[in-house]
Amino acid sequence: MPYRPPTRDEQHRAVAALNALVAGETPDLTALPLLVAHGDDRAGHPFTLLSDGSTPIVSMVRLAVTHDTPLDRLLQPAPPNPAAPGWGAIALHRRTTLLIEVPHPGSDRFTARLGLELFNALPTAALLVAGTHRNTADVAHLPTSLFHAFAQTLATTELQLHGFAAASAPDTDAVLSPGAGDATDLHDDLEKALTHHGFRVRHHEHLAGRTNVQGRAAAARGTPFLHLELAPLVRRDHRDRVVDAVTKTWDQQGQ
Repeated sequence: MPYRPPTRDEQHRAVAALNALVAGETPDLTALPLLVAHGDDRAGHPFTLLSDGSTPIVSMVRLAVTHDTPLDRLLQPAPPNPAAPGWGAIALHRRTTLLIEVPHPGSDRFTARLGLELFNALPTAALLVAGTHRNTADVAHLPTSLFHAFAQTLATTELQLHGFAAASAPDTDAVLSPGAGDATDLHDDLEKALTHHGFRVRHHEHLAGRTNVQGRAAAARGTPFLHLELAPLVRRDHRDRVVDAVTKTWDQQGQ
């Protein structure tokens, strides 16, 4: 997938558009290669999608849209477009208390599916997905990306999903870290929930995401950042158990 960095003006306009959507207003998309669509998730909760029209989540979110929505066809998989900016997409419920982030949908297989499943399970979650492969633009380490700008705009608790190769962390199913920040009760509770669901949660410093720019910004801001690395088998076959662990942890936190 191609990638073109946003200009300063485009980033300013895109952030203003996101703020308008959060406020329930109609965004001004003048001079922006972005579109807005509306639908309902699988539980019937309405959501709004702000997208560059070419990111993989566009086809995935279609699965969550009710069949009678007239915008269904807007969410069809987009044909390859070399002119697409590769900025990604963000899906918003009416209220956001948790931002689910998928920075590497093209390389960390099934993390985008897991992100969508979490978005469907949590009615106050937003979902942010990168629009290009990490080899083209690694948004987890790119502070000039729109992905990073959108995360800072919402400035809430973040759960960032990653995947690791089994050989890089043997006998491990999940690695949970606060990134550059300090662990909170939320981290402890999620680690316990993942362990309760049968996952081997272990620490591997090379998977802790200490240099992640969203994590660094969250640490400076003082909001929780949960950097969750998952083994291939977990991402492929046991996403439902991860969703259950996250949702029960979130409920226990009173969110």
